[in-house]
Amino acid sequence: MKKSLLSIITLLLLIGCGSNGGESTTIDVANYYPSKNMVKSFYMITDSGDNNQYDEDIYIDKSVITVRVDDTIKRIITIDDNEIIQKDIEDNLTKTMKRYIKAGGVLYTLPKSTIIKDIKFEDTILGHKSIESTTTCRLEKTLNKLDDYDIKYSGDILKFKCIEDKKIITKLKEDLPEYIDLHDGEEKSDYDISYFYMKRDIGLIAQIDDDCIVEDRANNSTRVNDTSLRCKERRYTHTFYLQ
Repeated sequence: MKKSLLSIITLLLLIGCGSNGGESTTIDVANYYPSKNMVKSFYMITDSGDNNQYDEDIYIDKSVITVRVDDTIKRIITIDDNEIIQKDIEDNLTKTMKRYIKAGGVLYTLPKSTIIKDIKFEDTILGHKSIESTTTCRLEKTLNKLDDYDIKYSGDILKFKCIEDKKIITKLKEDLPEYIDLHDGEEKSDYDISYFYMKRDIGLIAQIDDDCIVEDRANNSTRVNDTSLRCKERRYTHTFYLQ
């Protein structure tokens, strides 16, 4: 009798430990890229009304996926044993992504980058501003459907969440005229949250970027803060795969 009771308790504990199911499953992200040559049509919608429809021609050669738009190479994706390396040709940006991750795991992190731009008034350089940014994308969850928007999707879908944390620091020259209303060292921060979705054997199906624009009274400007509940205005860019 005692052995039977212990067996029942053990079984219940095992069932309880496994209740998270797919959330603890390791996922091969390579399965969520196109599995064959195809043409994918996308429709991009923006708050400004600057909408656009375009096609991506996707060609697969063993472990290399090449994406072209209007006969121009846009991306080259190489699938290795443990990594997926994506090179964006236009931006000259390379993303090294983990091939195997669990829900909550980091897909990729773009290391801190700094861009320095001149601050000009007409033809006079007043100083410069440093733009520092970091981006991290995580696998948020697995889905069997995506019906939050006008275009509905079903199947084996991954939802990724990306956070870009950007800081802009101003450095001015000395002895500027009084009519120049700028402050040395002022800092503006953007916190931008976006999402993208990938479907098994298809690849990207949706990109969602909703921006909350808030007032920065200290610097008399506006910035992106997607954690704020009080927005001066809202902007968005949504891109959908047309099935």
